[in-house]
Amino acid sequence: MEDVYWVRWSNWTEAGMVEFGQMPRKKILENLQRFEVEAKKVLDKTGADHVVYGRKLYNEDGELEEVRFYLYPMSDKEFEKRVANQPCQQVYALHKRK
Repeated sequence: MEDVYWVRWSNWTEAGMVEFGQMPRKKILENLQRFEVEAKKVLDKTGADHVVYGRKLYNEDGELEEVRFYLYPMSDKEFEKRVANQPCQQVYALHKRK
């Protein structure tokens, strides 16, 4: 049986949300991998401590509600404040080796 589950997605920049839509659940990993490649370039270019490139947001029942894509370079402090302590999510990020 084919997976026909669709999920909302959005793309965010420093200016806010720039794109949104729906995609088949089976395309999530492919898109996260594409953003991961770009995140590596941002990490190398900026020297940031972290580059967040995706988040899966879940409701209180543990069901996936939305996938968000980013290319946010962040310091350790900003990462802890804006990302690490947020509930009901799975974060995709690259981290500088220290």
